[in-house]
Amino acid sequence: MKLTTLAVRNIKRNFSKYVMYFFTLSFSVFTVYSFRALIQNQYVNAAMTYNVRYRTMLAAFGVIIFVFVMFFLISSNASFIRARKKEISMYSLFGMSNGKIGKLLFTETMFVGLAALVVGIGAGVFFSKLIAMILLDITLAEFTGDIAFTITPQGVYLTAIPFLFIFCVMGLSGLRVISKFELVDLFKAEKVSEGKSKGSILVLILSLTLIGTGYYLAATSGSDVIIGAAIPILILVIVGTYLFFWGGLPKVLSWMKKRKTKYYRGQNLIAVSALAHRMRSIGSTMATIAVLSAVATTAVATGFNLYQNIERNTYGILGYDLYFYGGQEELLDDVFSAFESYDVELIGDYTTERLQVKPKNNILAFDGNVEYYNPEQDYFRVYSQSVCNELLALSRVNSKPIQIKEGEAAYVRSFWSNVPGMTEEIERAIMAEPLQFSNQEIRVTSFLDASFISFGAVHTIVLNDADFTELMAAGDIMGVDSSGEPFDQVTVFKYNNALKAGKFNRKVNQILSGNVGKYRSAYNHYTESLETFGLVCFIGFFMSVVFILMTASLLYFKQIMAAEEERHQYEMLRKIGMDSQVERRVITKRLLPVFFIPLVIGILHSIFAMKTADTIVFSNMIAAENSYLVVLAFSGIMYGIYAIVYGVFYFITKRQYTRIVG
Repeated sequence: MKLTTLAVRNIKRNFSKYVMYFFTLSFSVFTVYSFRALIQNQYVNAAMTYNVRYRTMLAAFGVIIFVFVMFFLISSNASFIRARKKEISMYSLFGMSNGKIGKLLFTETMFVGLAALVVGIGAGVFFSKLIAMILLDITLAEFTGDIAFTITPQGVYLTAIPFLFIFCVMGLSGLRVISKFELVDLFKAEKVSEGKSKGSILVLILSLTLIGTGYYLAATSGSDVIIGAAIPILILVIVGTYLFFWGGLPKVLSWMKKRKTKYYRGQNLIAVSALAHRMRSIGSTMATIAVLSAVATTAVATGFNLYQNIERNTYGILGYDLYFYGGQEELLDDVFSAFESYDVELIGDYTTERLQVKPKNNILAFDGNVEYYNPEQDYFRVYSQSVCNELLALSRVNSKPIQIKEGEAAYVRSFWSNVPGMTEEIERAIMAEPLQFSNQEIRVTSFLDASFISFGAVHTIVLNDADFTELMAAGDIMGVDSSGEPFDQVTVFKYNNALKAGKFNRKVNQILSGNVGKYRSAYNHYTESLETFGLVCFIGFFMSVVFILMTASLLYFKQIMAAEEERHQYEMLRKIGMDSQVERRVITKRLLPVFFIPLVIGILHSIFAMKTADTIVFSNMIAAENSYLVVLAFSGIMYGIYAIVYGVFYFITKRQYTRIVG
């Protein structure tokens, strides 16, 4: 019989073992090709404003996927060979040389790999238009059109060549492994005990200490500390995770065995003993799955949080649909004409002066050496209470009208005063000394979260109307600069469907660009963020799918191989009276921890990783009293979806395991 014929027959006979492996490999090829095709797609490149950033992100992700796929293939290939030792021994017994056996395995590897390449690239070509349209729909504010179907030859060979290289390496590694096999060892492979791992209480304590330390640093450190501590936190958590599965979990199982009343209940005895017996071989796999699950869930949760908070972040920064200062006399009529021409409903607009005031205080400082205000260099933007309430009413931020007593002021929080770990100290310094003016003193007694009304100023205060009028009369409030030129006025707008009015926004850009002191529109900021964070969300989704397929496939294959070895144990149990109902419960208790424990630990890692992301990123994006709760709410959706998909693979594995042992 030819080696090719025998290889095809082996693949058919082991189809149940190959199917998850083949599906994961095909999807990985599909993902890499899809991203290569998107990089080369001229329609997508033309639609992206920042196409260099777009191509760089996709290319980097393609490399990451390829590295993890290589790890998966090497791990799977080694497991396949070990699982087929008895089959290989039969070939050797009937006179087949190690060289021919190695060639047989090489041929099988190449057949499966080539089939996965054809299926993966074929699916990538078939769905390339759909994938491109999904990406454009996620990343563009106004994508309603269609794009042409394209095939990118460059994407095909840039995907095929690296994967063919991996398949060749896998096949050659099989030849090396086969050359080391001895016939006697092959026949005794299934009878050789893996050795029991009783674990260690010291390793358990050490693992929990390392993980707990990483969690503590992630949960309590400020952004300035956590950026530098990111790598140590990762090392602590990853090392702690592996130690937990190598020595901690086996110790927990050992303790469970000592609880005689529960352990000797038939189902528990069988399930716990089987899991404890397998921990030496499966511990590293479970630890790897926990780490990869943490990476996958964190990636998709981060992308989803960024994407879902784009609009909130846009208005948290800008406050208004549109504003500009300078050039009102020449351009305001043109802007109003654009509203009419493009049939955009204007809800309201307001124009006010950007007045300044310079208190006569000496340098105010906090923390002993950090400068807060220098009258020679700095100034305060100043508004009356009524003007401030007009500005707040037209903003897209839910801010209530403010009430300020005479002799008091509200300080508008800005980026400089929101320093993690120092905010309270800064605010105490601001309130510590009253602001001195020509005829009166005014003390800051409250703070306002409305940095968008500062319009370029570092410091902004809001005064009672009577105090404002008095300071204006005394000449403390300035409306002109040192040369006598009046400060620019600012005009803010609020209108319907601001984030969808692309044509109107492009017209406004033409009117204002280069003709005003500064202008910003929510549409511009929103579309830029949508393009970046939409791509991050898109990449995070594919990353999570690839990772869950790889991790679930590894577990599936490990458990199917275990089922082959444990089949005779279930046969013995049935002979001494175990019925089918009890057998199903035993299998559930046998498999559930293998899937459940890495998933729970991975999600737990991700929850603390999202706390780190909140400290560095989301706390500055989400205008909420506790931004982490908002982040967890969105992340919980992703965790739930991930767990459901993982559960599907658990039930697939359970069904196949039951079929084998039954």
